Amino acid sequence: MARTVPSAESRLTRWAQGGAASVLLLAAVNLVVTASRAGGFSSWAAPWAALWLAGLATAVLLQAGEPSSRRTRWGRLAATVVGVLAAAMLIEHLMGRHSGPTLRTATSVLYLAGATALMRANRLRTGWLWGLLLLAAVAAPLVTLVGHAFRATSVAQMTETTGLGLPTAAGVLVLTAATVVARPDRNPVAWLLARSDRWALLRLVGVLCGLPFLVSVTRLPFLALGLGNQASWILATICATVIIGVITFYASQREQRLLIERAEAERRYRMLADNAVDVVVHLHGSVVSWVSPSVTAAFGDPPAQWIGSDLTAHIHPDDLSTLAPIFDIDCRTSVLARFRVRTAAGKYHWVDGNAKPYLDADGNTDGMIAALRIVDGQVAAEERLDRLARIDTLTGLLNRAETLARLDSALAAPRSPGSQLGILFCDVDHFKTINDTLGHSVGDAVLSTLAARISDSVRTGDTVGRMGGDEIVVLLPGVPSVEEVIAIAEKIRCRAAEPIQYDGQTICATLSIGVTVSMPGEGATAVTARADVAMYQAKQACRNTVVRV
Repeated sequence: MARTVPSAESRLTRWAQGGAASVLLLAAVNLVVTASRAGGFSSWAAPWAALWLAGLATAVLLQAGEPSSRRTRWGRLAATVVGVLAAAMLIEHLMGRHSGPTLRTATSVLYLAGATALMRANRLRTGWLWGLLLLAAVAAPLVTLVGHAFRATSVAQMTETTGLGLPTAAGVLVLTAATVVARPDRNPVAWLLARSDRWALLRLVGVLCGLPFLVSVTRLPFLALGLGNQASWILATICATVIIGVITFYASQREQRLLIERAEAERRYRMLADNAVDVVVHLHGSVVSWVSPSVTAAFGDPPAQWIGSDLTAHIHPDDLSTLAPIFDIDCRTSVLARFRVRTAAGKYHWVDGNAKPYLDADGNTDGMIAALRIVDGQVAAEERLDRLARIDTLTGLLNRAETLARLDSALAAPRSPGSQLGILFCDVDHFKTINDTLGHSVGDAVLSTLAARISDSVRTGDTVGRMGGDEIVVLLPGVPSVEEVIAIAEKIRCRAAEPIQYDGQTICATLSIGVTVSMPGEGATAVTARADVAMYQAKQACRNTVVRV
């Protein structure tokens, strides 16, 4: 069973859920540890930040993925409650009451609560407000992380009593990232997913953001060795630059190798497309987006005449219904159809079209790809085989099996009042004598000539078939009376009795014809047997005559 590759949106949703779940877990652990140490929260200041983060993490989890309207309402409610509590704490700070988390913590949480409450709001300009709230929410946590990384919290005025605690800052940043990736249809994630160079952009952002933190972490071992502050900065910068350079070089080499492999694959595919006998067509709906150069050799028109045109304009009108399944395939199926394609000269080629969905480099469906192979020879061979299965090779009449099949069909078909099915059973008089005295080649010529004369004497829609030897059956559907059947039989007899000129000699051949009409509910065996009896009566009489039973 093939493994299903998850889409970018589903992967982002899982990342958002994982980030929110980790913050929720750490906040719960923080609350449990704080409660155990304080004996049940001796001070309300300690658990506030953890409670807020837990509430916002719950709001993100409820609204991530494809939530129902009920989950969305509960998520908004959780975010609103956190926002109200943060706003109340902010008002207390503004009134000079310094209880609970710091002013900057309450402000960041308030902004993040507003953004989380707007996660599933799709009204006009909501996305801009959502983005501004997220930017405002990450400002103080970023400064806190930078201050701790470079040991400059006092300079940035982000001490434990005025800024955010390091765990709180990290939690706000993780929840902000989870809120962003949980909506891949909004910018900046939507913009990034739409770009083919998104991985290169992410790598660039990672280098720019990672270098300062790598410098700060690398500085710590040098400080521990007793080096001065300035020397530690210089050595840490050099080491971090080397590490980033090695990582960038490795990533660029890997990407370069992938690009080379892709270019080589495209070169091979282009070579195959340029030299292929089949015509390869890339379609969006029924519009041709690209066609291989082999189209010129196959149909005469250059690729420029095909690209941008509607494929149905090149197809024989009688075959357009055959193309319907091709334009209605899904991502798991392929369709094979046979139809005729017009050439530049106005003629038509039979082709086998094999179509399937076209998947781009990211696995997304991008229209369909179809391979057209000319099969004129195969169609002609199949038609010959079909003809051989139905037609007598000597006379060109229907053979015994096809004649009986048509008789069964005519007997089973409903008839209008006054309409009858007439059957003529014809046999060549003295045919054995013709073969024995003049030769079988003359006998074959006589039989094929009589078959042609019989076919010329019947109506359009009547059936003439050879039953074997010199026996020929004629089916006359829709005759109004027996007299009409006899009249057609007499016409055949007179036309057959005309002299036959062959190889400088004149040959006279006649027919004995038995005539009958079918009865209601009668089968093919019974009606042909009765016509056969009438034919033998004609032979026993004076030959070259018509007898009805």
